[in-house]
Amino acid sequence: MVFRARLTRLARGTLCLLVALAVGWAIRAEIVFYGIGSTLRTVALVPTILMELALLVGLWRLWVASIVVDESGAIVRNFRGDIRLRRSEIRGVFPALDPLACHVAVRLRTGDEIRLDGLAFVTPGRAERAVRDISAALDLAPLPSPT
Repeated sequence: MVFRARLTRLARGTLCLLVALAVGWAIRAEIVFYGIGSTLRTVALVPTILMELALLVGLWRLWVASIVVDESGAIVRNFRGDIRLRRSEIRGVFPALDPLACHVAVRLRTGDEIRLDGLAFVTPGRAERAVRDISAALDLAPLPSPT
Protein backbone atom coordinates (compact mmCIF):
# COMPACT_ATOMS: atom_id res chain seq x y z
CA MET A 1 0.00 0.00 0.00
CA VAL A 2 1.20 3.51 -0.78
CA PHE A 3 0.21 6.43 1.43
CA ARG A 4 0.58 10.04 0.35
CA ALA A 5 -1.38 13.18 1.12
CA ARG A 6 -3.21 15.02 -1.63
CA LEU A 7 -1.87 18.42 -0.60
CA THR A 8 1.77 17.36 -0.38
CA ARG A 9 3.00 19.09 -3.53
CA LEU A 10 0.86 22.17 -2.93
CA ALA A 11 2.03 22.51 0.68
CA ARG A 12 5.66 21.93 -0.28
CA GLY A 13 5.44 24.42 -3.13
CA THR A 14 3.78 27.05 -0.94
CA LEU A 15 6.41 26.72 1.77
CA CYS A 16 9.23 26.89 -0.76
CA LEU A 17 7.59 29.97 -2.33
CA LEU A 18 7.46 31.64 1.09
CA VAL A 19 11.14 30.85 1.66
CA ALA A 20 11.99 32.20 -1.80
CA LEU A 21 10.10 35.43 -1.00
CA ALA A 22 11.99 35.69 2.29
CA VAL A 23 15.24 35.19 0.38
CA GLY A 24 14.34 38.04 -1.96
CA TRP A 25 13.36 40.27 0.93
CA ALA A 26 16.59 39.55 2.84
CA ILE A 27 18.76 40.15 -0.21
CA ARG A 28 16.91 43.37 -1.06
CA ALA A 29 17.26 44.56 2.53
CA GLU A 30 21.00 44.01 2.41
CA ILE A 31 21.37 45.72 -0.98
CA VAL A 32 19.40 48.89 -0.17
CA PHE A 33 20.68 49.40 3.39
CA TYR A 34 22.49 52.76 3.49
CA GLY A 35 25.85 53.57 5.02
CA ILE A 36 27.64 50.31 4.23
CA GLY A 37 30.62 50.05 1.92
CA SER A 38 30.56 47.76 -1.10
CA THR A 39 33.11 45.34 0.38
CA LEU A 40 31.16 44.85 3.60
CA ARG A 41 27.92 44.60 1.63
CA THR A 42 29.40 41.80 -0.52
CA VAL A 43 30.83 40.00 2.51
CA ALA A 44 27.42 40.10 4.22
CA LEU A 45 25.41 39.26 1.10
CA VAL A 46 27.25 36.09 0.05
CA PRO A 47 26.57 34.09 3.27
CA THR A 48 22.94 35.22 3.22
CA ILE A 49 22.42 33.96 -0.32
CA LEU A 50 24.22 30.66 0.38
CA MET A 51 22.28 30.04 3.59
CA GLU A 52 18.93 30.77 1.99
CA LEU A 53 19.67 28.57 -1.04
CA ALA A 54 20.75 25.72 1.23
CA LEU A 55 17.53 26.11 3.22
CA LEU A 56 15.39 26.13 0.09
CA VAL A 57 17.10 23.12 -1.48
CA GLY A 58 17.00 21.27 1.85
CA LEU A 59 13.28 21.86 2.20
CA TRP A 60 12.62 20.59 -1.29
CA ARG A 61 14.87 17.53 -1.24
CA LEU A 62 14.28 16.21 2.27
CA TRP A 63 10.51 16.40 2.19
CA VAL A 64 8.91 12.97 2.53
CA ALA A 65 6.97 12.12 -0.59
CA SER A 66 5.20 8.95 0.49
CA ILE A 67 5.30 5.85 2.67
CA VAL A 68 5.05 2.41 1.08
CA VAL A 69 3.95 -0.47 3.32
CA ASP A 70 4.74 -3.99 2.12
CA GLU A 71 5.18 -7.40 3.73
CA SER A 72 8.71 -6.63 4.97
CA GLY A 73 7.87 -3.30 6.62
CA ALA A 74 7.72 0.30 5.45
CA ILE A 75 9.71 2.34 2.97
CA VAL A 76 9.71 6.09 3.59
CA ARG A 77 10.37 7.77 0.24
CA ASN A 78 11.76 11.25 -0.08
CA PHE A 79 13.61 13.05 -2.83
CA ARG A 80 17.05 11.92 -1.61
CA GLY A 81 16.27 8.24 -1.44
CA ASP A 82 14.44 5.62 0.58
CA ILE A 83 14.50 4.85 4.29
CA ARG A 84 13.66 1.21 4.95
CA LEU A 85 12.04 0.24 8.24
CA ARG A 86 11.44 -3.38 9.18
CA ARG A 87 8.20 -4.22 10.96
CA SER A 88 10.19 -5.27 14.02
CA GLU A 89 11.74 -1.76 14.24
CA ILE A 90 8.41 0.09 14.30
CA ARG A 91 6.65 0.54 17.63
CA GLY A 92 3.73 2.51 16.24
CA VAL A 93 2.36 5.34 14.15
CA PHE A 94 0.86 8.51 15.63
CA PRO A 95 -0.41 11.92 14.50
CA ALA A 96 2.04 14.79 14.95
CA LEU A 97 0.02 17.97 15.23
CA ASP A 98 1.56 21.36 14.41
CA PRO A 99 -0.04 24.80 14.34
CA LEU A 100 0.19 24.84 10.52
CA ALA A 101 -0.66 21.25 9.59
CA CYS A 102 -1.23 17.75 10.88
CA HIS A 103 1.46 15.21 10.06
CA VAL A 104 2.06 11.50 10.52
CA ALA A 105 5.01 10.24 12.57
CA VAL A 106 6.54 6.81 13.22
CA ARG A 107 7.94 5.84 16.63
CA LEU A 108 10.70 3.25 16.52
CA ARG A 109 11.55 0.65 19.17
CA THR A 110 14.71 2.62 19.99
CA GLY A 111 12.54 5.56 21.06
CA ASP A 112 13.39 7.69 18.02
CA GLU A 113 10.65 9.34 16.00
CA ILE A 114 10.53 9.91 12.26
CA ARG A 115 8.19 12.69 11.24
CA LEU A 116 6.70 12.20 7.82
CA ASP A 117 6.25 15.88 7.05
CA GLY A 118 5.27 15.21 3.45
CA LEU A 119 2.17 13.44 4.72
CA ALA A 120 0.52 16.70 5.76
CA PHE A 121 -3.21 17.08 6.25
CA VAL A 122 -5.32 20.15 6.89
CA THR A 123 -7.45 18.70 9.67
CA PRO A 124 -6.56 16.41 12.60
CA GLY A 125 -9.32 14.01 11.58
CA ARG A 126 -7.70 13.26 8.24
CA ALA A 127 -4.30 12.79 9.90
CA GLU A 128 -5.81 10.38 12.42
CA ARG A 129 -7.54 8.47 9.61
CA ALA A 130 -4.17 8.17 7.81
CA VAL A 131 -2.59 6.95 11.07
CA ARG A 132 -5.31 4.30 11.43
CA ASP A 133 -4.84 3.17 7.81
CA ILE A 134 -1.04 3.00 8.04
CA SER A 135 -1.24 1.22 11.41
CA ALA A 136 -3.70 -1.30 9.99
CA ALA A 137 -1.41 -1.93 7.01
CA LEU A 138 1.50 -2.53 9.43
CA ASP A 139 -0.69 -4.66 11.78
CA LEU A 140 -0.04 -2.27 14.69
CA ALA A 141 -2.28 -0.42 17.10
CA PRO A 142 -2.24 3.35 16.52
CA LEU A 143 -0.37 5.31 19.21
CA PRO A 144 -1.96 8.36 20.82
CA SER A 145 -0.60 11.78 19.94
CA PRO A 146 2.19 12.79 22.39
CA THR A 147 0.66 16.25 22.92
